[in-house]
Amino acid sequence: MHKHAHGHRPFKQQKKGWEAKDTSVAPISVQDALRKAMVLEAVPVTSFDDLLWIMAQESSGVVDARNPASTARGLYQLLRPQYGLNPHGEKSFGNAVEECQGGIRYIMGRYHTASLARAFWEKHHWY
Repeated sequence: MHKHAHGHRPFKQQKKGWEAKDTSVAPISVQDALRKAMVLEAVPVTSFDDLLWIMAQESSGVVDARNPASTARGLYQLLRPQYGLNPHGEKSFGNAVEECQGGIRYIMGRYHTASLARAFWEKHHWY
């Protein structure tokens, strides 16, 4: 695998036969947590749909979701090097608002907008 120049996630092969998950898989309580995190992170409400879509693909809205094949964890499947983006690092896992804050910080830091992150995800099936 090749390492991204900025030390982000390694490049992966596209998933074959992949279909997008509907955003309705995320529980209403988790969608509300995303809205709260967006306020805390000063993200425009227009980013909600794209942030929710990415979350649905990454974790189906399962708080503290864990990937058994990697260190990916949480609603936005942050890897161990990104755990520090959560308000309380690894201790934030299990708190939906804080997991959303970490995901938002990752997305805005790497892609600058949720729509650019989603476009990348739709092309590559990872972000």
